[in-house]
Amino acid sequence: MIKFTLDDKAVRKALAALPPKLNERVRKRALRSVLTPARNSLRALWKAAPYKGKPLHRRAIASATRVDIRRNGAGPSAPLVFALGVQYGRKGGSRAKGRQRVWHLLENGFRHRQAGRVPGSRRSATWAARNTSRLMTALQEAILTEAAELMGGNGAK
Repeated sequence: MIKFTLDDKAVRKALAALPPKLNERVRKRALRSVLTPARNSLRALWKAAPYKGKPLHRRAIASATRVDIRRNGAGPSAPLVFALGVQYGRKGGSRAKGRQRVWHLLENGFRHRQAGRVPGSRRSATWAARNTSRLMTALQEAILTEAAELMGGNGAK
């Protein structure tokens, strides 16, 4: 799991100028606008993953990749927490049908009785590590843009 904390003076100043409900709306809209293309990129990575056999599980993993944005606390000024990853269980979607449950084995590897240690591909972890700074920069820009639109274009940038 990778944790982000966005701490930028310009972002704090722009968000402080907004009422609490608008503040939350700006942050959520910015997160959605940045994470939706990131989710699509992660889906494409899993669809194109080179493994032996039929691509049923890889397609299920791709279709079960979700973005989840929630408040971590009470009130609209609480920090937002997001998750970008594979959703297990029924909420993975009708196209996944539970076949995404091998994601943790493909990602992290496993121990096998005869074969010994089977290494994982670490596709999602590598993708997250490579794209962290790009996502944070895009998130800062998106928050400032959303705040500027709500405030009528004055003072957010």
